[in-house]
Amino acid sequence: MAVVGLYTIGLALNTPDLDPTLQILYLTIAVLAFTFVVLSFTRMRRGIRIGAYTAPKVLSVVKCGQCSFKQIKNFALGDFVFKTLGKCTQCTTGDLSIHGIYTEGPPKK
Repeated sequence: MAVVGLYTIGLALNTPDLDPTLQILYLTIAVLAFTFVVLSFTRMRRGIRIGAYTAPKVLSVVKCGQCSFKQIKNFALGDFVFKTLGKCTQCTTGDLSIHGIYTEGPPKK
C-alpha cells in the first residue's frame, strides 16, 4: 500500500497538464494508502504487546464408585475418562476413577 501511495503522489505531482480533480483524486488515494499502512502497523504492534498467551488450566474430576468422595485435580499426561486410579481414601472399598476432564474458562468480569 505504501508503494501505491508513493506512485499516486508521483502521478499527481509530476504530470503537468493533469486535470485538478484528477490530482485531488490521486492525492486522496495516497492519503488513504498511507493511513492504511499506519493503522496496520499500530494494530500489529498492539497485537504483539497484548498477545501474551496463557495456557488454559486443565482439570480432572475424580470420583469414588462407592461413596460420595469427589476430588478435582490437575490434569496429568495419560489421564482419560473412566481411568481407574486406585482405591478410595475415604471408604477404602471403592475404586477412584476419572469422571470428567475440562478446562477452566477465563475469569468472568
